Amino acid sequence: MATQNKNLLVGIAVIAIVVLGFVFLNPANNASGSVLVYGSVDAEDMQSAIDAFHAENPDITIEYVRGSPSEVYTRITTEIEAGAKTADVSLLSFPGSLSLVDDGFAQQYVSPNAANWPDELKDPNGYWHSVLLLGQIITYNTNLVSEDELPKTLDDLTDPKWNGKITMHDYTRGTTSTRIWATLAEGPLGAEKTVDFLTKLEANVQPVRQRSTGAQVDEVSRGEYHIGIVGQLHDVVKAKMDGAPVEILQLEDFPVMWGPTAAVLLEASENPDAAKEFIDFLLTEEAQIIIGNVDVRFAALPSVEGQTKHTIGAAAPDGMDLLRYPSDSARSKHSEWHDIFKEIGGE
Repeated sequence: MATQNKNLLVGIAVIAIVVLGFVFLNPANNASGSVLVYGSVDAEDMQSAIDAFHAENPDITIEYVRGSPSEVYTRITTEIEAGAKTADVSLLSFPGSLSLVDDGFAQQYVSPNAANWPDELKDPNGYWHSVLLLGQIITYNTNLVSEDELPKTLDDLTDPKWNGKITMHDYTRGTTSTRIWATLAEGPLGAEKTVDFLTKLEANVQPVRQRSTGAQVDEVSRGEYHIGIVGQLHDVVKAKMDGAPVEILQLEDFPVMWGPTAAVLLEASENPDAAKEFIDFLLTEEAQIIIGNVDVRFAALPSVEGQTKHTIGAAAPDGMDLLRYPSDSARSKHSEWHDIFKEIGGE
């Protein structure tokens, strides 16, 4: 009997160790509490995915705070410096995400749900994971610019006849347009032509530079400007659905520039286990299908294309190339190009 009792106790102990080991190795399974997310995606565009996550994870609450990438970056860094609570996860367009990573505010997390994702949509070290895609293009108002006067190249945009008629995302601020023009300079356009274009544009046209990439399509749609340089592709799709007189300007030397909006787990997260659960969910086919059926957002996961209303490939005009930004060389030379662009823009 004593031997049987001893064996029973040993068996119970082994089971307990196995169970405890499983819990220890899988802490996110017991995740709960609040996850604070700072994102540049409109809150209403994320709500369906957040609701679906909460339905599967009722013990985790997502608090989503929306701001522009530069606003979010400043808020995160300010809160960290002050020792205050900050976001657990950021969900920013690619330039903002890379700034957080490059400046040391992100922590590594390789989501198991990203295993089959294309390499270009995730960081090999787990610092960021794509959630949705953004495209940037040049737009024009179809009521103000006739077919026979459409520019064919970037150089055509520097004609003085466009003076006062062009709105442009500000390339001097170190954000999206800085990364885009640096990528073109380091790639297909070349440094000399990029600098020449921006210099002539400033001298001949004096474009009105805006802080937001969301402003250009709205202003062109309303007829405030004839042409908008570096606007959001999904904004053009939505504006056209609403009947606005706006179209994508197809130039020989300006492709559809694209980059992901990426999820980044912040080093200062106070609830990393629950934050990882949320990131994992955003990478599932379920979440990607939800995102790709929002008017108008482009899911990042290629395998869900047949199950979503919108894709970046379908939204791009036939014959236009797509180029991801920033390129590796543009990223490594970001500060150098930022200084060059500030000088061109008189900043």
